[in-house]
Amino acid sequence: MTFQVPLGKSKLIGILAHPAAHVRAPNLYTPAFWNAGLDWHLIPFDVAPRYLADTIRAFSRMENMLGLNITMPHKAHVYELCTEVGPAAEFEGVVNTVRFENGQLIGDSFDGAGFVGALKASGGFDTERRAVVIGAGGAGRAIVHALAEAGYQRIGILNRDMSRARYLADYLSKRYPMVRTDTKDDLSDAGLVVNATSLGLHSGDPLPADPALIADNATVFDIIAARDTEFMCACNDLNLNVIGGQPMIEHQIGLQVAFWKGVSK
Repeated sequence: MTFQVPLGKSKLIGILAHPAAHVRAPNLYTPAFWNAGLDWHLIPFDVAPRYLADTIRAFSRMENMLGLNITMPHKAHVYELCTEVGPAAEFEGVVNTVRFENGQLIGDSFDGAGFVGALKASGGFDTERRAVVIGAGGAGRAIVHALAEAGYQRIGILNRDMSRARYLADYLSKRYPMVRTDTKDDLSDAGLVVNATSLGLHSGDPLPADPALIADNATVFDIIAARDTEFMCACNDLNLNVIGGQPMIEHQIGLQVAFWKGVSK
């Protein structure tokens, strides 16, 4: 199907962010929709948190709006607005995907599945080694959950507010007793280091970690998809195996499409 601009018969999916100027996801999603024979379009909306609930209620009443793609900083708030959530979202307390059904909000989280898919495709998937996730927010919760589900036995969690890191580590341990969690600021034995923070979204942001402290045979995964971050560039300079955020998106689009269709996959 040849790509076209949205028309009245087209179906729309909003991607909600704040700010939204950096959002490039339509470059990935809309062509994927059309390649699947779907006249769907992903449209960015810059929605301040104070207007989020009212905006979503309005969208849910639109006949040509299938649902939403949720990104920073709205994932936890939208979780609270959902009528029903899937198992990943229930564990993580966030959603990144919403389907509208008769005015109801059905939500789930596919960040973790996309992350693991990209990690496996890169050759960096190794459950025998320790993984360290920097960031205990919505993305961090999704990623540690996915790592535990995928069989990782040792997971470290770091965060600027270390009380949040300790809370997530305890929560993960209770749900996955076979996983050894820690909050030690040590990257030397990590086979996988993940930036699950927003650091790097803007030029001039501080690095989430010192690349020189990362083992030379480690994989570094930076979930920022809007740009190649300074952290990624510094790790590339050290010849580390570096993955950016775009593959994480690419590996979850198919799951999200099935969800928006109301099909289990």
